[in-house]
Amino acid sequence: MLLWFCLLQIVSCCYIFLVKDKQLQLLSIIILSAIQLLFSSFIYFTSNPFNVFSVAPKEGLGLNPMLQDIALSIHPPLLYLGYVSYLVPFTIVCAAMSFQRRHESIASFIKFLLDSRIRGNDIKLLKTFSNIGILFTTIGISLGSWWAYRELSWGGFWFFDPVENISLFPWLSGIMLHHAIIVTTKTGRMQSWTMVLSLTTFLLVVFSTFLVRSGFITSIHSFAFSPEIGIYLLGIFLIMGIGGLCVIPRLDCWIQKTSDNTFNLIPQSRRGMTIIDKCILLGNTFFLLSLIVLIAATLYPPIYSLFYDKPIIISETFFVNNFIIFVIPILCTIGLFTTSSSIKKHIIILILSLIITYSISLKVTFSVISILTIITSIFLMFHNIHYLLVNTNYFRNKLKASAASMILGHFGFALVAFSITMNSLLQSEMDFTGEVGTSKTFNEFKVTLQNIKFAQGKNYYRQIAEFWLEDNSRNITILKPENRLYIVEKSLSQESDIYSYLSYDLYAVLSNIDGDIIHAKIYYKPMMSFIWLGIILTASGFFIALIRNNSS
Repeated sequence: MLLWFCLLQIVSCCYIFLVKDKQLQLLSIIILSAIQLLFSSFIYFTSNPFNVFSVAPKEGLGLNPMLQDIALSIHPPLLYLGYVSYLVPFTIVCAAMSFQRRHESIASFIKFLLDSRIRGNDIKLLKTFSNIGILFTTIGISLGSWWAYRELSWGGFWFFDPVENISLFPWLSGIMLHHAIIVTTKTGRMQSWTMVLSLTTFLLVVFSTFLVRSGFITSIHSFAFSPEIGIYLLGIFLIMGIGGLCVIPRLDCWIQKTSDNTFNLIPQSRRGMTIIDKCILLGNTFFLLSLIVLIAATLYPPIYSLFYDKPIIISETFFVNNFIIFVIPILCTIGLFTTSSSIKKHIIILILSLIITYSISLKVTFSVISILTIITSIFLMFHNIHYLLVNTNYFRNKLKASAASMILGHFGFALVAFSITMNSLLQSEMDFTGEVGTSKTFNEFKVTLQNIKFAQGKNYYRQIAEFWLEDNSRNITILKPENRLYIVEKSLSQESDIYSYLSYDLYAVLSNIDGDIIHAKIYYKPMMSFIWLGIILTASGFFIALIRNNSS
């Protein structure tokens, strides 16, 4: 939490430094100071990292072996930086509401919220920090997934664990905010929706922190949790939620006495909403529905256990059928409406998508959700390729930064959806039990246990099994998974070994060695490189949007 709070302080200082309007700066300092007081008090009274132990241990136990990985060294700071960046949109909206008059009733305040406008000088900062938030949140979550794939030795990269689901709460809200701001800056429309999302996204960050640190949910990712911490965080969440909606608009009583307000509102376009604006609104609707389903599915098990004293688990199949299903209309909406293609071109691209999907179906058995995801993801990728060719006049002209951002983001999103679907359909695994010299057939590979070795690392002992995987072309891939016994921690850790090809990964995990007999798992993981590539492309789209906004 100290790292989280330090990053929050850094973001707050950067924002105050960039604010030019003195009245907005003064009000922002008041709001940020109140928020920082809440979190600093929480850290001091519940989890003070500077507390001195009465009895000093002679020798430390060291870091958890699973945490001794480079990905986990940079995953939390980047994720936290993304989360705390949403404090700035929250502050700007609270300040914007405070420029208005007092509201004598809840009804008048709701009317104000629906009719509110963001000041033109504020929207650039709001857009900048929301872009920072979605960029680093995307990178942070992806690094966590990459770490889990490499380090947890389960052969997967996403398990719909409660903490994994909770990390998506602010991300989904941030995606909606990112797109709503696009409409607001261009046409002046959807300002009330942008304001609501600015408030909601940071409140979801605080709410997610409460869920993870309170022990309200059970997860392998949970750490350093206690009911006392949960009560404090829940109190902060309620104070900020109620304060942001009801108390903060009354701060202008003092502010308005010191200076006059000059409203530089973003004018609304007199034209109706464009097709892209409607596409963003429709896409936000699907993202909102997916967020509601994810929150309900994540909170239902602990709430059920609280009332009925019976633990329940929601399976991964539920999330695939009820959360991932929203990806299909999102992909379809982006493909149909963002590229301004004619009906004829839509039909041609759809036919190409169907042909490719049919050729894939000759070798793979599809579910309905899988086939629709593949069709729509291919449909969107082709649309982005077509859009790239048209906008560059077949690479004769330079591509605009706004178009590059959209193409990279949407193509990457479609590539991730396609690759994950193909991975789930084509992946396979084998339980290997045998001694040195034992060979077994796995897919198109001949798997041979070539050797068992023992060695010593810096702070651990190693059991290493050497597998040779020979394909039909007699190409040999060598995998060396190992078990590690950490001396100081006195704990056993499994270290997978992964060899990545362009179209698939070979993944080996050593279970245990019983005399001359070893037990291991061998995984065939297709399309993994394309999943990571799609994430990189999506993050690159957010990065271009960020630097484009700052340069403009």
